[in-house]
Amino acid sequence: MNQLQPYQVMIRFTLPFMALLIVACSARAPWVSRPTGRAYVEAEALFRHEPRWLGADAALTIPLTDDRVLWLFDDTFVAVSDAYTRKVSKMVRNTVAIQIGVDPRTASMTFHWRQDANGSPASFFPERGSQWYWPRHGILLDEGPLVIFLFLMGATPGQGLGFAHEGYALALIDNPHMSPEMWNLQIIDGKPNAYGIIPATAVVQDGEYIVALAIHQESTRMGEHPGMLVRYPSKQLAQGNMDSAEWWAGERRGWLPESELSAGGPAYVLDDAGAECSLHWDERTESFIHVASYGFGDTTIGLRTAPAITGPWSSPITVYDPPESDRPQPFVYAAKAHPKLAGPNAADLVVTYATNSFEFSDLFTMEGERSLYWPRLVLVPVGK
Repeated sequence: MNQLQPYQVMIRFTLPFMALLIVACSARAPWVSRPTGRAYVEAEALFRHEPRWLGADAALTIPLTDDRVLWLFDDTFVAVSDAYTRKVSKMVRNTVAIQIGVDPRTASMTFHWRQDANGSPASFFPERGSQWYWPRHGILLDEGPLVIFLFLMGATPGQGLGFAHEGYALALIDNPHMSPEMWNLQIIDGKPNAYGIIPATAVVQDGEYIVALAIHQESTRMGEHPGMLVRYPSKQLAQGNMDSAEWWAGERRGWLPESELSAGGPAYVLDDAGAECSLHWDERTESFIHVASYGFGDTTIGLRTAPAITGPWSSPITVYDPPESDRPQPFVYAAKAHPKLAGPNAADLVVTYATNSFEFSDLFTMEGERSLYWPRLVLVPVGK
């Protein structure tokens, strides 16, 4: 097995780290903290079950059964020696995990990635030459496969942040009940639209349709990622067919195919959805809930509600101030809710966020390996 030296790990990490800069670029929220979240530290051991898996960001979940949950991660440290340290590791573009049990304090977790021809760790969703995938949200269809939206990324050395969104794709898995290394994985390219909008940071089922939250990955104004909605007939999406997509054009016009939209594109349902976020229907509050990080570096976690997925959405309220935001060189981002996971109380909504540092070397110190670049868990009381 090839072992990487510390400087090699740093080189591998530079581009993925820069990619994180776009994740948190939202205006810092000044709202009153209501309700107040609390750290769920006792559940974070869930991510330490596999000694080779040494931390990642993104952290999305898709329920597969009543007690089986899929986790999706972006750039991930994977150990390449029995030292189990980031200093001797490889960063792959994505990994997945399967959680058994919905209470993260008692659940088990298995982590999965692929191997290249030399036996070295490789991305679960394979690269396409110089391009790579970052997984986003998906859903297990009632009468069809597991579908997962993927962002297609490419490097832009010396330009901007060193990367660019180059499209999106849909992953289809027709045997998600099997262990991930046995999955039949098919990846289908998505057709670009005229507005530079990429699905899907969040996915919700609405009758016969799958509704996806899509955002401008490149902010239209500094610190803003407006959110729009696109829906697909679930039977066609199950076949990898995204041609019948309809976009929300507002209350007056409703859902329309792209060809019938005006030059301005679909309607904004969220003025700032965040570069990463979650959106789900919550039975306890009988409302849709949107969760995202607000700010840049020293962020807060904000929550909005709406009676319908098309809105109107409330203004966001701050529900948690991550303590990592008070550190030197803070880099806190990617807040998302995980409604399938259970907290100690029935009212608890489990939320994750990512931690990092603007000093690369911090991730390789003893303290950094322990506390940075691991998903952090929070409990936000939303029910009675």
